[in-house]
Amino acid sequence: MTPPTTTVLAGDGLAAGHGRTTVVPALDLAVEAGTVTALVGPNGSGKSTLLMTLARVLPPRGGRVLLDGEPITARSSVEVARRLGVLPQTAVVPAGATVREVVEQGRYPQLGPWAMMRRRDDSVMERALRLTGLLDLADRRLDSLSGGERQRAWIAMTLAQQTGILLLDEPTTYLDVRHQIDLMRLVRGLCDEHGITVVMVLHDLNQAARYADRLVALRDGTVRADGPPTAVLTPPVLREVFDVDAVVVPDPVTGRPWFVAR
Repeated sequence: MTPPTTTVLAGDGLAAGHGRTTVVPALDLAVEAGTVTALVGPNGSGKSTLLMTLARVLPPRGGRVLLDGEPITARSSVEVARRLGVLPQTAVVPAGATVREVVEQGRYPQLGPWAMMRRRDDSVMERALRLTGLLDLADRRLDSLSGGERQRAWIAMTLAQQTGILLLDEPTTYLDVRHQIDLMRLVRGLCDEHGITVVMVLHDLNQAARYADRLVALRDGTVRADGPPTAVLTPPVLREVFDVDAVVVPDPVTGRPWFVAR
């Protein structure tokens, strides 16, 4: 018997955009607890705009975002930050801040503005630094690091926030192949071992198919395919969404779908 699922984050008739442009005209999307969902699609399809609207970084143009079944607008910013961790595409580097100081920012929603850092918070931060391979760089200034190292520092900050839901916008940007694999394994482990729900924007379709439970393929602000990798990473969907003629074969390691362009 399949256990019941719980929707933790949803878009209900959600319209999203930026400036004067509406990118996503109307969309229904329900994210189930303890799953990894990858938003995929060509540039300009609305992936990041949708993610940032779900995160309450961008205001919706219509419809609503539901967090644990309630309108996200009904919650304070601190309450949302305790439930949702968000990693945008680009983050502003604080002048002179060290990696440790950046990661420490992730503890503030849990502590409140007047609380002192506790020993437990030190252990949480150390774990986040260890998981992202940054323990040896903890006292380095962020602006002295490579792009990939900075990206890992932002991810460590998000992990230190200890939320039940993570929204990641192109988290593998700037990472070399090894660190991309490490990050995706980390994301998968957070879901499998700790029950964390992850929604992320990815460009690498084979990576998405290997590590995500669900792919949501968007084009022109609409969902063209939604389901497990076997249902989405198919030649017809690749042709419709990406204009790519491809062959799909089983991944030799996982058995999941793997595409090769013709």
